[in-house]
Amino acid sequence: MKTKYKIFLAKQIYKIISLFISKNFICERKGLKWDLDLSEAIDLHIFLFGYFEQDIKITAKKMNLNKHKVILDIGANFGVQSLQFASNFNNSKIFAIEPTKYAFEKMIKNFDLNQDFAKNIYPEQIFLSSYNKKLPSGVYSSWNLDINSEQHAKHKGTKKETIDSKIYTLDEFTDLKNIKDVDFIKLDVDGFELDVIKGGSKYLKMFKPPIFMELAPYLYNEYGYSIDELINNLRSLNYEFYDMKKLTKIKDIYSYSKKVNDGSSTNILLR
Repeated sequence: MKTKYKIFLAKQIYKIISLFISKNFICERKGLKWDLDLSEAIDLHIFLFGYFEQDIKITAKKMNLNKHKVILDIGANFGVQSLQFASNFNNSKIFAIEPTKYAFEKMIKNFDLNQDFAKNIYPEQIFLSSYNKKLPSGVYSSWNLDINSEQHAKHKGTKKETIDSKIYTLDEFTDLKNIKDVDFIKLDVDGFELDVIKGGSKYLKMFKPPIFMELAPYLYNEYGYSIDELINNLRSLNYEFYDMKKLTKIKDIYSYSKKVNDGSSTNILLR
């Protein structure tokens, strides 16, 4: 289903729920506490179902990816995946990397509510990019159900400012933190995937960690590159492409990517 249709459905649910309860409150879902704003699509999903995109966590556990005890959550938003990882990989050191002031401050609140799990999470307000790139003034980190203006035409996200964010390449960040082997990387940066890959080519070629990456071909043209360029860069680093749920190799990634509807995305595994 296209993201804009998911957002439309979420808006209808939100309208009904908001008649009966306040949109802002703290609640517990599946053992984790959340500072929720139900006018945000991700928050609403957590309120209704208790999780968000737990397929990465499930696949990582199935693959027993907990050997080196380090996880990179790139595009952490307000810490949803980081907390889900921390509650399942108890001894892992998790770097939660998010550039927007809005999501980063919300992340800190959620970590404060879950100190037993968050003690192993290291929040970093950083924008990871390729070499010689400038920090953008804003990136998408909000899917607000109350507004209709200033939203992306297809995924209905709203840009938030990157005030106070630092900018590094993945190579620079891993050197700075002395990060060697990691268990896996979660990469969901709404179109900036190629920049992160290019900026981490040295590290990725040396250690080749598994990567759970959001594949959203419709976004790449907006950022000045093609799906071909992304695929070629990953292949130059000796990565192969896998269906994340089936854990089967994707024989033709080009055909596979064409099946992802315009305005939609899917998670794949690189290894």
